[in-house]
Amino acid sequence: MDKAPPAEGDQQSAGTPDAEVLVARSDDGTPDQTAAPETKDSKEAHSITPRRTYKPSHKATFIGLAAIVLILAINAVVLSFVLKSKNKTNNVSNEQVTISKAALNKVGVNTSTIGDTGVVLTIGPNTQFGNKVTVQGDVNIGGQLKLNSTFTATGATLTQLEAGKTSLSELNVSGSGTFTGLNLRKDLVVAGASTLQGLVTINQLTTINNSLIVVGNVSIGGTFSAKTFSATNLTSTGTLVVGGHVISSGASPSVGRGGAALGSNGTVSISGNDTAGRIAINIGVGAGSGVLANVAFHSQFSSAPHVVITPVGAACTFYLTNLTVAGFTVNDGCNLPPGGYSIEYIVVQ
Repeated sequence: MDKAPPAEGDQQSAGTPDAEVLVARSDDGTPDQTAAPETKDSKEAHSITPRRTYKPSHKATFIGLAAIVLILAINAVVLSFVLKSKNKTNNVSNEQVTISKAALNKVGVNTSTIGDTGVVLTIGPNTQFGNKVTVQGDVNIGGQLKLNSTFTATGATLTQLEAGKTSLSELNVSGSGTFTGLNLRKDLVVAGASTLQGLVTINQLTTINNSLIVVGNVSIGGTFSAKTFSATNLTSTGTLVVGGHVISSGASPSVGRGGAALGSNGTVSISGNDTAGRIAINIGVGAGSGVLANVAFHSQFSSAPHVVITPVGAACTFYLTNLTVAGFTVNDGCNLPPGGYSIEYIVVQ
């Protein structure tokens, strides 16, 4: 016999069990009679699953804190690396960059020793070398060479040198040298001839071990001291003071015999020079007064000089005549007895 279909309530019981109804109980465990009767709505309300709140354990909390610390540490390391890279970029001129030989070969750079193999090394502009540079061969610089520090060279050959303050321990100039201002603090040795075209001022003592030839004039503002002084012509516009002897020199003038004042077989001779000298007279028998000697200067004066004569060993009057730029004549005013006499003369223009 066919069974009737189960009711709706029977279908729910046949599929899933009914939800457990929570009943309020008293302190002793018996159901609380004061509770409100359970209705269909209350059953549906109790059947809704309540929202749960998750409370992590202590272990999970420590793991989370460790993860946060790890993330912060990674961020700090990355930030430090970025700042350090930026600092290296700013100070790249002070760092040494090393490029491997393989990388240089890829760009066509020959890393072998540069010599006479035809290899040309071209360096671009604005190149800086942070350390020493050693060049074994010659260096040709097409432009200007500017040095901000000391220039040291064992030997230097310069076609033209323009320098401000320069200190040279030794300077050897084989060619011509032009100096606007030259200040020497020690010795100056010139092996060849020196030509000074302008004014020369010497503030200290000057010693000349050899001859000094001056073609032009010499003006001395102070005292002129010389052990031996020789001059063809000496002109003094002031007082000339001689502490020692005045010794004249030069060729002797010539002398000619006079007339009757010498007597028979009388002779004359002369010694000295045009400045000073002596006339020797030998009087013969029967001498009278008149011309004793005619003196002719070796070098004529520019104008008639002043002549002073002094007789030696003769009590007689002597006088001059025919005084010219070429010479003079000595005369006596008495009849000298036979014998020898001398007349000293000094000539000053």
